[in-house]
Amino acid sequence: MNKASPRAGRLAGSIACAFILVSTLTSAAVAQPAEKAVARSAAASNCLRDQGIPSHFWCINKPGIRVEWAGQTVGYLNTNTNWFTCRHEGDPTGGGGPHPNRWIYTLADSPISHGGWGFVKDSDVVDETNPLPPC
Repeated sequence: MNKASPRAGRLAGSIACAFILVSTLTSAAVAQPAEKAVARSAAASNCLRDQGIPSHFWCINKPGIRVEWAGQTVGYLNTNTNWFTCRHEGDPTGGGGPHPNRWIYTLADSPISHGGWGFVKDSDVVDETNPLPPC
């Protein structure tokens, strides 16, 4: 029996989600006048709940960001679309943005320690994170 790893499933989901998002954004930009397309791309979308795993929310983020736990780097998110489980209002992130004290909980693509579980700065997530439940 060939059992796929959770990371392989996550990668496949990330690729599929990114493809759908790019397709949607491309067709929306083509169908509208240029000034409306620019305004739409500047506005953040909401993170989307995974229909298969309701505790996961898919968000667009900056690739290569650090995942932290207790001030230590526990891994990195390699792609620009990842799932997150919840948000935490805590210490200032130093990243600014609309939620300067918000941290988002996830599992690193490339774990180093702590099993890869930790928080990323909200300012490193492009999408609006308000839909995520509090941790």
